[in-house]
Amino acid sequence: MASSPASPLALLLALAAGAAAAATPSAQLIVDNERAFERAAIEHGTRAGFLEFLAESSVVLGPQPTPGRAATEEGPAPGAPLRWRPDLASISGAGDFGWASGPFLAYKTSTAELPAAAGHYFTVWRRGDGGSWQVLLDGGVSYPLDDRLVPRQLEVTPRLRRAGGGHGRASDCSLAFAARWQDKGRAAALKEYLADDARLLLAGTTLTDGRSTWLKADPLRDARLAKLRAAKTLSANGGDVQISYGEYDVAARLDAPARRYVFVHAWDVGGSCRLALEMLNPAR
Repeated sequence: MASSPASPLALLLALAAGAAAAATPSAQLIVDNERAFERAAIEHGTRAGFLEFLAESSVVLGPQPTPGRAATEEGPAPGAPLRWRPDLASISGAGDFGWASGPFLAYKTSTAELPAAAGHYFTVWRRGDGGSWQVLLDGGVSYPLDDRLVPRQLEVTPRLRRAGGGHGRASDCSLAFAARWQDKGRAAALKEYLADDARLLLAGTTLTDGRSTWLKADPLRDARLAKLRAAKTLSANGGDVQISYGEYDVAARLDAPARRYVFVHAWDVGGSCRLALEMLNPAR
């Protein structure tokens, strides 16, 4: 039996749905940029590869924020070898801003040697007016080398997060999170703000992925926040993806001294703030 032809309205709706799907950006764009970034570091040396991709206004965290290009230009050429892979990527609804995280290996002089350090990195990307992508922020955390895992450290499959909604609220999510932490405690703040797939990068500890895992094992669960100092906030043009970095001062307790951390927050910003990633390094 022959099917009846689709109505003009149905065809228009189908075309509109197809156009909307085609227009939705994919975080694969961020993954592709990460791979191009690493290839440049392999082919031209780490120093030259970073200078190719770092924006003029870029910042590198070591752990304190430092102008990215100046710090790289002052370093020796070709630079100590680095190898990395993105295993998590996020992008704004407008496809103009995003971030990636994944494992890295660092070597003293050659990748033929055993790695000198391992860890996870975090990189923020922005698309310029000409369509090319540049790195705005780069940092990471190191944790102890595990000789059993090093051969497979970089064998990862990227997890692509859903694109942002395109529009976000104007308020500063990190300041709202800090206020709740100070008022109700960190555990309550995390319960309110964590995204379901949230990632914690803490220096000295392998990564924690997922809201439920983080809530059970948060190393700062009982810490009292004395002060949060936000250094800068970066965001997509639509405000739906937001990155903040700065410092936490954690108050002393009977069993622990006061501590200071350099933090980075990656936020999903829609009707509410959702913390997608937190990176913490002791301030030095």
